[in-house]
Amino acid sequence: MNEFVRAMVVPFFMALFPAVWFVNRNLTTAQLPPTVEPSAGLILLGLAGSVVGSAAVAALLAFVGRDRSVPSEELPYRQRIFQPDTDALLVFAALVALCAGWALVAFAGIGPAVLGHVLTFAMILPGLPLLVLAPLAIHSTIATIVGLAACALWLSVLSVGTAELTRKRSGNPTDN
Repeated sequence: MNEFVRAMVVPFFMALFPAVWFVNRNLTTAQLPPTVEPSAGLILLGLAGSVVGSAAVAALLAFVGRDRSVPSEELPYRQRIFQPDTDALLVFAALVALCAGWALVAFAGIGPAVLGHVLTFAMILPGLPLLVLAPLAIHSTIATIVGLAACALWLSVLSVGTAELTRKRSGNPTDN
């Protein structure tokens, strides 16, 4: 994968998670601004805007923050959190898919209720930053946004850590 695109992945989701929450919060109800009638088209437009805006933020952050001198596989651990290697990206994608599946079941009502309960339990670890900030997030939009962005960063920490553990257990600490 292109190093620039690799450096965009984590910032993209750090911007996307709060943006999707904002769309869900503000465009699915007439109680909060903007006071417009919720519609599928408006929500899809909001989600598309979230993706485009998140990609723009991620591209800017990747351009400014990535280390061009070293391939992502050779970066120190703390830098690989923002530039994950291929193995970590696979784990990250699986965790994001888990989050998306949970959101579809919990918020869109797709699937049986028991699946929602199982996925809610499975989301405890990926959602840990938001759970820690929950007492503040109940009354503070800023705490909610920080918690959602921290969840995306936490997913990357879990992904890079899992990839490292897998490599060490397989006996190939340098292989990808």
